[in-house]
Amino acid sequence: MVGRRSNQMLREDMERRFYRLGQFLGGYLHEDWPKLYGTPEIALGKAMEESPIELRQQARRELTRVLAEFEEDKKLREVLNSGLGVNVFFKKPRVRTY
Repeated sequence: MVGRRSNQMLREDMERRFYRLGQFLGGYLHEDWPKLYGTPEIALGKAMEESPIELRQQARRELTRVLAEFEEDKKLREVLNSGLGVNVFFKKPRVRTY
């Protein structure tokens, strides 16, 4: 139950601090994006096409703050996925060993 509570607290904090970014990304990168768009790049392209310039500008400012504040990959993923509700779990490229 502790995990659920901490996720809820993270979600509330991130929504308060980065509301527009959450709206911008969450509107397109939700659980149905693979069926609707196929790739996250296409989903983001659609978001760019359909969102007003003011929302895109604010989302960009907030994304800049998020990237500066959460440099560690694991924490950034937690912020985007659990904190902002973005439903994309990018995988790291596999390193081949020979």
